[in-house]
Amino acid sequence: MVRLEEIACSFGSVRAVDNVSFPIRHGRITILAGADGAGKSTLFRILAGLEHRDGGRVFLEDKQVEPGEKELLRRLGYMPERFSLYPDLSVEENLNFFADIHRVPRARRENLKDRLLGQTGMAEFRSRRAGALSGGMKQKLALSAILLSSPDLIILDEPTTGVDPLSRLEFFAIIEELKREGKTIVMATPYLDEAEKGDFVVMLKSGRVLHQAAIHELKRDFPARLLQAQPGGNVIAAYQQLRDNPFLVDRAYLKGPSIRLLLDRDEDLPSDLDLPGLEEVEPSLEDIFIYYDRGGGSHGTGN
Repeated sequence: MVRLEEIACSFGSVRAVDNVSFPIRHGRITILAGADGAGKSTLFRILAGLEHRDGGRVFLEDKQVEPGEKELLRRLGYMPERFSLYPDLSVEENLNFFADIHRVPRARRENLKDRLLGQTGMAEFRSRRAGALSGGMKQKLALSAILLSSPDLIILDEPTTGVDPLSRLEFFAIIEELKREGKTIVMATPYLDEAEKGDFVVMLKSGRVLHQAAIHELKRDFPARLLQAQPGGNVIAAYQQLRDNPFLVDRAYLKGPSIRLLLDRDEDLPSDLDLPGLEEVEPSLEDIFIYYDRGGGSHGTGN
Protein backbone atom coordinates (compact mmCIF):
# COMPACT_ATOMS: atom_id res chain seq x y z
CA MET A 1 0.00 0.00 0.00
CA VAL A 2 2.72 2.48 1.08
CA ARG A 3 6.46 2.22 0.55
CA LEU A 4 9.19 4.40 2.02
CA GLU A 5 12.52 4.54 0.21
CA GLU A 6 15.78 6.00 1.53
CA ILE A 7 14.07 8.41 3.94
CA ALA A 8 16.58 10.68 5.68
CA CYS A 9 16.13 13.42 8.25
CA SER A 10 18.62 15.43 10.29
CA PHE A 11 18.27 17.93 13.11
CA GLY A 12 21.46 19.94 13.04
CA SER A 13 24.30 17.46 13.38
CA VAL A 14 21.98 14.66 14.57
CA ARG A 15 20.97 12.13 11.92
CA ALA A 16 17.53 11.14 13.23
CA VAL A 17 16.62 8.95 10.24
CA ASP A 18 19.38 7.49 8.11
CA ASN A 19 18.23 6.25 4.67
CA VAL A 20 15.38 4.08 5.95
CA SER A 21 13.33 1.97 3.55
CA PHE A 22 10.43 -0.38 4.30
CA PRO A 23 7.00 -1.39 2.97
CA ILE A 24 3.63 -0.96 4.68
CA ARG A 25 1.53 -3.76 3.23
CA HIS A 26 -2.21 -3.56 2.78
CA GLY A 27 -4.27 -5.30 5.46
CA ARG A 28 -1.24 -6.09 7.64
CA ILE A 29 0.16 -4.86 10.94
CA THR A 30 3.62 -3.39 10.43
CA ILE A 31 5.66 -2.76 13.58
CA LEU A 32 8.48 -0.25 13.99
CA ALA A 33 10.42 -1.57 16.97
CA GLY A 34 13.18 0.26 18.78
CA ALA A 35 14.09 2.28 21.83
CA ASP A 36 13.68 6.04 22.24
CA GLY A 37 15.80 7.82 19.66
CA ALA A 38 15.45 5.05 17.09
CA GLY A 39 13.65 7.36 14.66
CA LYS A 40 10.13 5.87 14.90
CA SER A 41 8.23 9.08 15.68
CA THR A 42 10.23 11.09 13.15
CA LEU A 43 9.32 8.62 10.41
CA PHE A 44 5.65 8.88 11.31
CA ARG A 45 5.76 12.68 11.37
CA ILE A 46 7.43 12.70 7.95
CA LEU A 47 4.77 10.37 6.56
CA ALA A 48 2.01 12.60 7.96
CA GLY A 49 3.63 15.71 6.48
CA LEU A 50 4.48 17.18 9.89
CA GLU A 51 8.28 16.98 9.63
CA HIS A 52 10.81 17.84 6.94
CA ARG A 53 12.96 15.23 5.29
CA ASP A 54 16.41 15.61 3.75
CA GLY A 55 15.82 12.96 1.13
CA GLY A 56 13.92 9.87 0.13
CA ARG A 57 10.63 9.02 -1.53
CA VAL A 58 7.16 7.90 -0.45
CA PHE A 59 4.96 5.75 -2.68
CA LEU A 60 1.21 5.17 -2.40
CA GLU A 61 0.01 2.23 -4.51
CA ASP A 62 3.30 2.46 -6.49
CA LYS A 63 2.72 6.15 -7.26
CA GLN A 64 5.20 8.60 -5.77
CA VAL A 65 3.47 11.11 -3.50
CA GLU A 66 4.58 13.99 -1.35
CA PRO A 67 4.08 13.43 2.41
CA GLY A 68 1.28 15.68 3.60
CA GLU A 69 -0.51 15.94 0.25
CA LYS A 70 -4.26 15.34 0.16
CA GLU A 71 -4.14 12.03 -1.70
CA LEU A 72 -2.17 10.47 1.16
CA LEU A 73 -3.72 12.35 4.08
CA ARG A 74 -7.31 11.47 3.16
CA ARG A 75 -6.43 7.79 3.58
CA LEU A 76 -4.35 8.22 6.73
CA GLY A 77 -5.30 8.36 10.41
CA TYR A 78 -2.41 9.41 12.68
CA MET A 79 -2.40 8.92 16.45
CA PRO A 80 0.74 10.53 17.90
CA GLU A 81 2.26 9.41 21.19
CA ARG A 82 0.59 12.35 22.95
CA PHE A 83 -2.81 12.74 21.37
CA SER A 84 -4.53 16.04 22.21
CA LEU A 85 -7.86 15.28 23.87
CA TYR A 86 -9.83 18.02 25.61
CA PRO A 87 -9.93 17.04 29.32
CA ASP A 88 -12.90 19.26 30.19
CA LEU A 89 -15.07 17.80 27.41
CA SER A 90 -16.88 14.49 27.72
CA VAL A 91 -16.00 11.45 25.63
CA GLU A 92 -18.88 12.20 23.28
CA GLU A 93 -18.08 15.91 23.08
CA ASN A 94 -14.50 15.06 22.12
CA LEU A 95 -15.77 12.78 19.37
CA ASN A 96 -18.14 15.49 18.14
CA PHE A 97 -15.24 17.94 18.00
CA PHE A 98 -13.06 15.57 15.95
CA ALA A 99 -16.03 14.67 13.75
CA ASP A 100 -16.32 18.36 12.90
CA ILE A 101 -12.59 18.49 12.08
CA HIS A 102 -12.94 15.44 9.81
CA ARG A 103 -16.13 16.90 8.30
CA VAL A 104 -18.11 13.78 9.06
CA PRO A 105 -21.68 14.36 7.77
CA ARG A 106 -24.16 14.71 10.62
CA ALA A 107 -26.41 12.07 9.05
CA ARG A 108 -23.58 9.54 9.44
CA ARG A 109 -22.02 10.83 12.64
CA GLU A 110 -24.28 9.23 15.26
CA ASN A 111 -24.09 5.72 13.77
CA LEU A 112 -20.32 6.02 13.42
CA LYS A 113 -19.88 7.24 17.01
CA ASP A 114 -22.08 4.43 18.36
CA ARG A 115 -20.10 1.82 16.41
CA LEU A 116 -16.72 3.16 17.55
CA LEU A 117 -17.77 3.50 21.19
CA GLY A 118 -19.09 -0.06 21.12
CA GLN A 119 -16.00 -1.39 19.34
CA THR A 120 -13.66 0.17 21.92
CA GLY A 121 -15.83 -0.65 24.95
CA MET A 122 -16.34 3.04 25.69
CA ALA A 123 -20.12 3.30 25.18
CA GLU A 124 -20.94 3.41 28.90
CA PHE A 125 -18.41 6.22 29.42
CA ARG A 126 -19.68 8.57 26.70
CA SER A 127 -20.71 11.20 29.26
CA ARG A 128 -17.52 10.98 31.34
CA ARG A 129 -15.06 13.86 31.21
CA ALA A 130 -11.97 12.89 29.20
CA GLY A 131 -9.72 14.17 31.99
CA ALA A 132 -11.25 11.61 34.36
CA LEU A 133 -10.46 8.61 32.12
CA SER A 134 -7.70 6.10 32.85
CA GLY A 135 -4.65 6.00 30.59
CA GLY A 136 -5.97 3.02 28.65
CA MET A 137 -9.40 4.61 28.18
CA LYS A 138 -7.80 7.83 26.91
CA GLN A 139 -5.92 5.84 24.30
CA LYS A 140 -9.10 4.09 23.19
CA LEU A 141 -10.84 7.46 22.92
CA ALA A 142 -7.90 8.81 20.90
CA LEU A 143 -8.12 5.80 18.58
CA SER A 144 -11.86 6.36 18.15
CA ALA A 145 -11.18 10.01 17.26
CA ILE A 146 -8.82 9.15 14.40
CA LEU A 147 -11.17 6.40 13.15
CA LEU A 148 -13.93 8.96 12.63
CA SER A 149 -12.41 9.76 9.23
CA SER A 150 -12.57 6.04 8.24
CA PRO A 151 -8.88 5.90 7.25
CA ASP A 152 -7.41 2.98 5.29
CA LEU A 153 -3.98 3.45 6.90
CA ILE A 154 -3.79 3.80 10.69
CA ILE A 155 -0.55 5.10 12.22
CA LEU A 156 -0.10 4.52 15.95
CA ASP A 157 2.92 5.97 17.73
CA GLU A 158 3.62 3.97 20.91
CA PRO A 159 -0.10 3.75 21.79
CA THR A 160 0.36 1.58 24.90
CA THR A 161 3.22 3.41 26.63
CA GLY A 162 2.21 3.92 30.26
CA VAL A 163 -0.93 1.82 29.86
CA ASP A 164 -1.75 -0.99 32.31
CA PRO A 165 -1.43 -4.64 31.11
CA LEU A 166 -5.17 -5.29 30.85
CA SER A 167 -5.73 -2.14 28.80
CA ARG A 168 -2.86 -3.16 26.54
CA LEU A 169 -4.59 -6.48 25.86
CA GLU A 170 -7.88 -4.71 25.17
CA PHE A 171 -6.17 -2.24 22.84
CA PHE A 172 -4.58 -5.02 20.81
CA ALA A 173 -7.91 -6.83 20.58
CA ILE A 174 -9.26 -3.68 18.91
CA ILE A 175 -6.25 -3.56 16.57
CA GLU A 176 -6.84 -7.18 15.53
CA GLU A 177 -10.49 -6.37 14.83
CA LEU A 178 -9.47 -3.43 12.66
CA LYS A 179 -7.10 -5.70 10.76
CA ARG A 180 -9.95 -8.17 10.13
CA GLU A 181 -11.94 -5.25 8.72
CA GLY A 182 -9.16 -4.77 6.16
CA LYS A 183 -7.40 -1.80 7.74
CA THR A 184 -3.67 -1.31 7.24
CA ILE A 185 -1.90 -0.58 10.53
CA VAL A 186 1.61 0.61 11.28
CA MET A 187 2.57 0.91 14.92
CA ALA A 188 5.69 1.98 16.81
CA THR A 189 6.64 0.31 20.07
CA PRO A 190 9.72 -0.03 22.29
CA TYR A 191 8.32 -3.35 23.58
CA LEU A 192 9.42 -6.42 21.65
CA ASP A 193 6.67 -8.56 23.21
CA GLU A 194 4.16 -6.18 21.59
CA ALA A 195 5.96 -6.44 18.27
CA GLU A 196 5.17 -10.18 18.31
CA LYS A 197 1.53 -9.21 17.60
CA GLY A 198 2.42 -7.78 14.20
CA ASP A 199 2.89 -9.34 10.77
CA PHE A 200 6.02 -7.49 9.68
CA VAL A 201 8.65 -5.83 11.86
CA VAL A 202 11.23 -3.13 11.12
CA MET A 203 13.94 -3.12 13.80
CA LEU A 204 15.41 0.36 14.25
CA LYS A 205 18.33 1.75 16.21
CA SER A 206 19.71 5.30 16.11
CA GLY A 207 17.81 6.08 12.92
CA ARG A 208 18.96 3.00 11.02
CA VAL A 209 17.32 -0.30 10.11
CA LEU A 210 18.97 -3.22 11.90
CA HIS A 211 16.80 -5.78 10.13
CA GLN A 212 13.31 -6.19 8.72
CA ALA A 213 11.16 -9.12 7.66
CA ALA A 214 7.86 -10.87 8.20
CA ILE A 215 7.87 -12.07 11.80
CA HIS A 216 7.32 -15.74 10.94
CA GLU A 217 10.23 -15.53 8.50
CA LEU A 218 12.50 -13.91 11.11
CA LYS A 219 11.96 -16.84 13.43
CA ARG A 220 12.04 -19.52 10.73
CA ASP A 221 15.25 -18.20 9.17
CA PHE A 222 17.06 -17.11 12.35
CA PRO A 223 20.73 -17.70 11.45
CA ALA A 224 22.01 -18.29 14.98
CA ARG A 225 21.74 -20.90 17.69
CA LEU A 226 20.12 -19.73 20.91
CA LEU A 227 21.13 -21.59 24.06
CA GLN A 228 19.67 -21.10 27.52
CA ALA A 229 21.30 -22.00 30.85
CA GLN A 230 19.59 -22.16 34.25
CA PRO A 231 22.39 -21.56 36.77
CA GLY A 232 20.16 -21.28 39.86
CA GLY A 233 21.27 -19.29 42.89
CA ASN A 234 22.65 -15.86 42.07
CA VAL A 235 22.09 -15.61 38.32
CA ILE A 236 23.74 -12.17 38.13
CA ALA A 237 26.96 -13.50 39.64
CA ALA A 238 26.92 -16.44 37.23
CA TYR A 239 26.36 -14.05 34.33
CA GLN A 240 29.27 -11.84 35.38
CA GLN A 241 31.54 -14.87 35.40
CA LEU A 242 30.47 -15.69 31.86
CA ARG A 243 31.13 -12.12 30.76
CA ASP A 244 34.74 -12.54 31.88
CA ASN A 245 35.16 -15.33 29.34
CA PRO A 246 36.51 -13.80 26.08
CA PHE A 247 34.46 -16.23 23.96
CA LEU A 248 31.18 -15.21 25.60
CA VAL A 249 31.75 -11.51 26.22
CA ASP A 250 29.41 -10.45 23.37
CA ARG A 251 27.30 -13.59 23.22
CA ALA A 252 25.71 -13.84 26.68
CA TYR A 253 22.85 -11.84 28.17
CA LEU A 254 20.32 -12.16 30.97
CA LYS A 255 16.67 -13.00 30.41
CA GLY A 256 14.70 -13.40 33.63
CA PRO A 257 16.24 -16.13 35.79
CA SER A 258 18.18 -17.60 32.87
CA ILE A 259 21.29 -16.79 30.83
CA ARG A 260 20.99 -16.84 27.07
CA LEU A 261 23.83 -17.35 24.60
CA LEU A 262 23.85 -16.45 20.91
CA LEU A 263 26.13 -18.61 18.78
CA ASP A 264 26.65 -18.76 15.05
CA ARG A 265 25.34 -21.95 13.48
CA ASP A 266 28.81 -23.44 13.05
CA GLU A 267 30.03 -22.51 16.55
CA ASP A 268 30.30 -24.74 19.62
CA LEU A 269 30.85 -23.79 23.23
CA PRO A 270 34.36 -24.23 24.63
CA SER A 271 34.68 -27.59 26.34
CA ASP A 272 35.77 -26.00 29.64
CA LEU A 273 32.47 -24.14 30.09
CA ASP A 274 30.16 -25.71 32.65
CA LEU A 275 26.62 -24.39 32.21
CA PRO A 276 23.84 -26.14 34.15
CA GLY A 277 20.53 -26.89 32.46
CA LEU A 278 21.83 -25.93 29.03
CA GLU A 279 19.32 -26.34 26.20
CA GLU A 280 18.61 -24.89 22.77
CA VAL A 281 15.48 -22.72 22.66
CA GLU A 282 13.37 -20.91 20.06
CA PRO A 283 14.15 -17.19 19.74
CA SER A 284 11.67 -14.45 20.61
CA LEU A 285 11.74 -11.12 18.75
CA GLU A 286 13.71 -9.74 21.68
CA ASP A 287 16.41 -12.37 21.11
CA ILE A 288 16.43 -11.66 17.37
CA PHE A 289 16.73 -7.91 17.99
CA ILE A 290 19.69 -8.50 20.32
CA TYR A 291 21.35 -10.70 17.71
CA TYR A 292 21.20 -8.06 14.98
CA ASP A 293 21.99 -5.25 17.41
CA ARG A 294 25.19 -7.08 18.29
CA GLY A 295 26.27 -7.35 14.68
CA GLY A 296 24.26 -10.30 13.39
CA GLY A 297 27.05 -12.81 13.78
CA SER A 298 29.95 -10.36 13.73
CA HIS A 299 30.72 -10.79 17.43
CA GLY A 300 32.94 -8.22 19.02
CA THR A 301 32.42 -5.60 16.29
CA GLY A 302 30.39 -3.31 18.54
CA ASN A 303 27.86 -2.67 15.73
